Amino acid sequence: MLLKPNTGVERGTVVNPDGSVATRPTIMFTDGEAALLRAYKTQILEKYHLREALYCNDCWTGDREDGTQSFVQSDKIGVICRCTTRLYFGSSF
Repeated sequence: MLLKPNTGVERGTVVNPDGSVATRPTIMFTDGEAALLRAYKTQILEKYHLREALYCNDCWTGDREDGTQSFVQSDKIGVICRCTTRLYFGSSF
């Protein structure tokens, strides 16, 4: 699955830098978790003009470069690192 925020691309295949298909677990956030993430973004981060940085503990302690892409939008949430994809689709308001 390839997610590109603000492009409308929601389906596809995750690929490694060499073009081979990546296999990684996908975790779906619950409605409650999605509501918390959206509230955190709108009621804390945006309100106080803050930017967060997320790191995956497994990537951080493992033998791989860490780096996390995250986005919280009205219809989807994603936190994607090198080892796991975490997603939520739909509104949680």
